[in-house]
Amino acid sequence: MHELGLARSIVDIAIEAARADGAERIARVGLRVGAFAGVEADALGPAFELARRGTPASDAVLDIEPVPLRCHCAGCDRDFGVDDVHGMALCPTCGAPSGDVLQGMELEVSYIEVVRS
Repeated sequence: MHELGLARSIVDIAIEAARADGAERIARVGLRVGAFAGVEADALGPAFELARRGTPASDAVLDIEPVPLRCHCAGCDRDFGVDDVHGMALCPTCGAPSGDVLQGMELEVSYIEVVRS
């Protein structure tokens, strides 16, 4: 399960940022996860719980913000959402396939809430 490796990286990023800020503990971590990022958000929560054990993030909460897949059609210059991320991204106006992804591939820490003594 690669989500555990990702969760460990998220905890490491949070700890590094907290230390740089002079904080002792991490209370909350925000994460943006795109629909096309290749990450199972449902598996990331439990993996985060394992990865945070014994660290300054041991009580931290992981807030996951899902980011929907949006593409752009060059043919009709239109942005559109894609509901089926496992299918082709077809423009609903002209039917042309699009590989121009505007959003939905994100996997990024959006915020870290720390606790100072």
